[in-house]
Amino acid sequence: MNIQKKLSKLGIEKVEELNYKDINYISHYVANLMTKTFPFLGDKYNEILSKILCCKMYYAKIEENISSCNYIIEENAIYIDENVNIFEPNEQLFHEIIHYLQVVRNKSGKIKKMGLCNFGDFSIRGLGLNEAIVQYMSSRMVGADLQTINACGINLKTISPALYPILTNLMEQMIYLLGEKVIVEETIAVAVENEFEEQFYNTFEEKGNQIIKNFDRILDLKNVLASMNGEEERMNPEEEIANIYISTQEIMIRKYFDNIVGRLTEIEEIDFYIEKFLNYKKLIGLIKRENYTSIDFYEQYKDEIMKKFDKRLMKISKDKGKNTLSKYNNKLGRFFRKILSQL
Repeated sequence: MNIQKKLSKLGIEKVEELNYKDINYISHYVANLMTKTFPFLGDKYNEILSKILCCKMYYAKIEENISSCNYIIEENAIYIDENVNIFEPNEQLFHEIIHYLQVVRNKSGKIKKMGLCNFGDFSIRGLGLNEAIVQYMSSRMVGADLQTINACGINLKTISPALYPILTNLMEQMIYLLGEKVIVEETIAVAVENEFEEQFYNTFEEKGNQIIKNFDRILDLKNVLASMNGEEERMNPEEEIANIYISTQEIMIRKYFDNIVGRLTEIEEIDFYIEKFLNYKKLIGLIKRENYTSIDFYEQYKDEIMKKFDKRLMKISKDKGKNTLSKYNNKLGRFFRKILSQL
């Protein structure tokens, strides 16, 4: 399909190309805002700026049922609705510019990768994961506040209540576990090669592929829901999304803390990760059903992981000798006080 046919099918009618002055303004504004929002990108400022300056951008008439800003990957260009004020912060425009920054092509010009999404010969993998991090970044760039919403029967907190809230919440959980830097740098193709992938699979191991599939499936179902109107018609996809969300959440928390506890070698590390586990509760999306709530898993797993932390604490103390015994007892007392404070 040629570009004109694709634009017509999407409901986009090209009006005119943005002039150099406007492109220059957008490029500097976005590069400045991105590096201010994510300070670890500071040394990549010139690289980010130069990439955006090369982006083709067009004003267009865009139908109301689609986004006011669209990155067209085949043309490597961004189309902006003619009614959009480009001199004001615009989350959708930031989202599409991030998509533009993500694209990595091979020598023949074929797309190899787009952020956290990999393009194979016969399939695209990680699209849901990628949309989640791009929306997280664009929401952060407009200074969005954390909000509590209900989506598909899940009560959750997210900085993106209107667009991809479930995926963004799961991404916020992943960022809490793995760190923001390694994921964001991979997203806009300025990371050390394979750094995110290595950390991701080192943490989630054999469950890593399942997590990626779950993100993709949630995105697919979200697109299915967008074409449905009746409440009864929407029930099955919404229930499936909720089930996948809960499953993904449980996989991430269990794999992360089960793996980390066996790698700890210092008493201070035990204290840090107990605190991290207890604070994770604030990120969890809640779903209530007849005989189950998602918090039940957390509480049950808390008993299990705290025993593992305690066992690891004892081993570290014994390995380090008697001089650490009093330190161990102090940590153990604080350990139980933290648990009690959560009740």
